[in-house]
Amino acid sequence: MWEISDYLFADSPPEAVSLMRQGPGKGIYLAGGTDLLLNPPECDFVVDISRAGISNIARTPGGDVFLGAGVTLQDLATNELVTSFAGGELSRVASQCGNRPVRNLATIGGNLCNARSSADTAPILLALDATCFITDQDSQESLPLDDFFVGPQQTILENRLLVGLALSAEVSDRRCASSKLICRADNMALAHVAVGVDCREGRINAARIALGAVAPIPLRATLAESTLDGFDINSEDKETLSEMICDVAELAAGEVDPIDEHRASSEYRRDLVRVLTRRLLEKVLAEIAAESALNDGGQS
Repeated sequence: MWEISDYLFADSPPEAVSLMRQGPGKGIYLAGGTDLLLNPPECDFVVDISRAGISNIARTPGGDVFLGAGVTLQDLATNELVTSFAGGELSRVASQCGNRPVRNLATIGGNLCNARSSADTAPILLALDATCFITDQDSQESLPLDDFFVGPQQTILENRLLVGLALSAEVSDRRCASSKLICRADNMALAHVAVGVDCREGRINAARIALGAVAPIPLRATLAESTLDGFDINSEDKETLSEMICDVAELAAGEVDPIDEHRASSEYRRDLVRVLTRRLLEKVLAEIAAESALNDGGQS
């Protein structure tokens, strides 16, 4: 039974943090509220942030795309700034989160702040080097999403508020892909992989492999990523490229720490990381190679 003593409304992020600290007792921030029935919180009061002015999607003067924490998953799935960013992979991921009524309520901030390892938007946002903006009563700080998750269902926030995320203009053309295998009984991912690759003249100058549902927190496979740095996809034959991709996928599988439970064994989840990583890298690198060949052909 969910019983609370106070339901408070905040008209701004600083006011939300102030209300949270005033109490009484333990409070939670509330935006879409789609998790309340499935996971009723143990709390004494609620701070409703639905009208705190953090539900906007905008392009900054520097060309970055800012996503307010109160933006719904349906907005992510349909907004033109998001659908045109990095091939629209974030929009595609958002469009597959639950059904339409859920997406109309669920927010990107809630999806991340619940800090579940299976959070749907976390892997692709990690692959896009998203930056978090966190507000206190009288200050604001930014940090990479890599540093946001600190433990199972724990974030760096404490009682501060996530106000939004920024996607840098520098990665707006990053080639991305993601895939997950879900358990139909609860629609939660057994394993989720997202990859992102920046390539210049056939040489990889940035690679991201982000993983969900296979460790206590969403994370990047940094060792696997580093193996891709500087690799020239045009100078190697297909067999060498295939071997490299398999090696990277093996490294990614070695960086996870999956649970062993009734839905899937730890070894099965590790195998999924290996297979999904390989498939996604093959897809992304093939697309980059095809685009490069097309450009070269057009210039000849």
